[in-house]
Amino acid sequence: MTNRQRVTLRLSHTSAEKLDDASRASGRPRNELILTAIEHFLANQNAAPANLNRIAQTTEFMQIALDLLVSRDMPEKRDAILMTVAQRMEQLHGTR
Repeated sequence: MTNRQRVTLRLSHTSAEKLDDASRASGRPRNELILTAIEHFLANQNAAPANLNRIAQTTEFMQIALDLLVSRDMPEKRDAILMTVAQRMEQLHGTR
């Protein structure tokens, strides 16, 4: 086991509830989630920031291009693809 130092932090009630929810959902203890988040932050703090505008523009292009290709080449599969997207959004992201 590595030598670790104890650190105390205070969270808002809302953040603590979200952390508890994430802990239950993942089956991992809160301290493990906090440690993972801190280690990830420290490992990536000097990385180039994501260009959200470029990501959004690229995503929109891909969505339009794929919709055109699917509509043209596999129109019978389009509704099934959209239904699967909705199911995966709910399953993986809790949204539709």
